[in-house]
Amino acid sequence: MTKKKPTGKNGIATIQSADPDKSLLLAQMELAGGCLKWLGDEICRTEKADPSISNIFGFMDDQVTQVPAGSDYLIFMPWMYGERSPVADSYIRSGLLNLTPSHTREHIIRAVYEGVAYNIRWMIDRVENEYKFPIPALRVMGGGSMGHPWMQLIADVTGKRLETVHNPQEAGAIGIAMAAAVGLGIFDNFESIKKVVTVDKIFNPDPQNREVYNLLYNAFQDLYKDLKSFYHKLNKTRINEAEQKRRLE
Repeated sequence: MTKKKPTGKNGIATIQSADPDKSLLLAQMELAGGCLKWLGDEICRTEKADPSISNIFGFMDDQVTQVPAGSDYLIFMPWMYGERSPVADSYIRSGLLNLTPSHTREHIIRAVYEGVAYNIRWMIDRVENEYKFPIPALRVMGGGSMGHPWMQLIADVTGKRLETVHNPQEAGAIGIAMAAAVGLGIFDNFESIKKVVTVDKIFNPDPQNREVYNLLYNAFQDLYKDLKSFYHKLNKTRINEAEQKRRLE
């Protein structure tokens, strides 16, 4: 949220916020939690169908804790539908890089979690370095924030303190209600809403994981640069043909 009017770039957009005096700088991944859903649907389909496992995401969170930070240098690119931010590119796709016979399913699961986190870190870097907006902490909401191993992993990868809010799955609806309350005069302004938002849990980055995550994050950025032309060559014709077929239908 800012009183400035920055120009969008690298898939990061500026839109009007609910506060008429401010803009909202928006960096959005095409898929984040969707990558975890793919894990549950495809990689852990047996467990998902097991009636004794009530929450497949909780099961995967447990698997993540079985593998050290960095997934033994296995890197996942989370661009299953292409990407919006930190790079606006509809032709890139996902992949697992540096896979060896010694990697297990647990490594793959953790690598997917980490790949999403690398992309989030890249977006943060864009906002801080290119837009000059410091981000001292990340406020997290939604169902994903209930997965504490994932929250700790994102804190470790990004090097940022994570704060989860109370009742995170309803945070969007609560935010709409609070915005309406400002309009009705129940709150004086949007700044006053901060007093009633409750932080439920804080995750601080573990300095022991900084070195491996810095190495892999830099490699993650290089992967896009190195594979961009490959993905464009492979997917441009296929995607354009599919779009043309869709229009004809």
